Amino acid sequence: MYKNILLLFALCLGTVYSRYVNFRVISFGRKVQVQIVGGKKYDLSLEKGDEILYTRKVNNVPLGVFKYYYIEDGKKEDFVRETGPKTVNTYIEFFGRKDTIKKLKTFSYPDKKWNKSIGETELFDESYIPTIHITGKTAEDLMKKPRYKYFYLEKVTFYLKNNKKVVTNVKTDPKNWGFAKFQMRMEFLSGQNINGRTLLKLRNGGEDPLNLRQLIYGNIIETLGMPSIKSVMVRVYYNKKPAGFYTLQEEAFSESFVKAEFHGDPKTQTIKNEKIGQPFNGECGAEYSYSDSLSHYSQFNGANKTDQKTKLRAFTKALSKFDTKKATAKEIERFEKQWFDIDTFHKAMAMEYLTADWNGYWYTNCNFASYDDPTQSTKTTFKHYYISQDHDETFGVGLTKKYNKMGVDYPKISYKTLLKDKYDHGSKHRTLVDKFIKDSPILQRRFEKTLISIVENIFNPVNFKEVVDTYHERYRPEMKWDFSFERAYKPSKYVSQGIPDYTFKDYEKNLSKRVGGLKWGLYEWIKLKADSVCDEFCISYKGRKPSKKCVKKY
Repeated sequence: MYKNILLLFALCLGTVYSRYVNFRVISFGRKVQVQIVGGKKYDLSLEKGDEILYTRKVNNVPLGVFKYYYIEDGKKEDFVRETGPKTVNTYIEFFGRKDTIKKLKTFSYPDKKWNKSIGETELFDESYIPTIHITGKTAEDLMKKPRYKYFYLEKVTFYLKNNKKVVTNVKTDPKNWGFAKFQMRMEFLSGQNINGRTLLKLRNGGEDPLNLRQLIYGNIIETLGMPSIKSVMVRVYYNKKPAGFYTLQEEAFSESFVKAEFHGDPKTQTIKNEKIGQPFNGECGAEYSYSDSLSHYSQFNGANKTDQKTKLRAFTKALSKFDTKKATAKEIERFEKQWFDIDTFHKAMAMEYLTADWNGYWYTNCNFASYDDPTQSTKTTFKHYYISQDHDETFGVGLTKKYNKMGVDYPKISYKTLLKDKYDHGSKHRTLVDKFIKDSPILQRRFEKTLISIVENIFNPVNFKEVVDTYHERYRPEMKWDFSFERAYKPSKYVSQGIPDYTFKDYEKNLSKRVGGLKWGLYEWIKLKADSVCDEFCISYKGRKPSKKCVKKY
């Protein structure tokens, strides 16, 4: 009888401690351990072939939730972590970062969502901060002396929430050398990809003391239901040395982007086996005016040299013949179905106006992409989309006297001041704005309703601040780290002339206060612009009523 009781006790004890957990943590130390609170301490080892990922499978851990922390070279973390009730593998954690996963608040908009994309996938999951580690001799050369050439990086490892992805022989092009923290464009060769993406950029918002404006902009346009480049904030290292806190981003005119954004299955997060169209980069001067000569479209640069512009020319020809001044609602609907998505274009222009995106299409006809989607086209009609990109100099950043003649009151201008018969910057006309906003009473009303809806739901001090506060809090330790070290590359005075030299204090202040040469804090810009639109259209947002003098239009 006693033997049976002892056997039963042993079986119960074995059941209690039969669970295992695979601990995974990124560390730049030499010795890494995990301490189970109330239990044992275990040494972790570098994963085979890895330089910074320490792991260990620990058997006989308690069932249910239990607490633990990591120790690096004898120094323990100053907080305690906690497993889930059924955790088998921890996330890929980062030594010293308290919140491995933290859900950020999101913007909300009452309109249909973009349903052609594979979605964020694990690569662009904003609840997690990925780590990118570049290794090899080429990385040393790149980080010390960026220049006009392609650097083929031996190995780049992406540490995501649950998985790590290794890419080799990465074709890398450095950009913006005026900043010590320069940008990098990475192209994956030989069929390598991460969640279907083959081309990514590491962007630095050097002109932006918050380093958040381009992330915010991208998240808003995604919420609005537009085709949008995905972004996530990442830590970057090379050969175990710090490179910086970057925005990892897609490139809008790449085949990598259009496959993921226009030909994706959101349910399976995979790319469909469909014929793709031709993405073009609308460089400064690119315009949708018609000419029979293909050389007229020289400022539209394709993703590869074999791209033809015959479909783009066909679209501009159809556009030149389409008289939006006289067009009926049904005729507009037909044109939109066959040739051009007006809805997403209106949203893009509303955002360019609200953020004073002076380096975009409306202001200077720069920095946009164009794409024809074969799945929505016929043999004679080719459905095109306008795609917004490069959002770092927005919300007042870079808005010099060349574009701003009103000083601190500039956010108060009406969108109507941007409607012109002849433009001062870039080409003389903005064909898309003229056709789909200025010249058509029907479409101008539609644009205004879109603008109003964006302000009522997102672009106002209440809704905007509620979301962005969570960004600022989440990324505060990362930005503090980003400002804490000197970089190997030091740009010359010539290339860095006029470049702002921000500090962590500027990151702390610029949400609400102006810093450096900026005339507005981010929240100050939002309030001025939202109030102006509210007064113009006699609308309101929580806590603010429109002027008594205004006349409600809609």
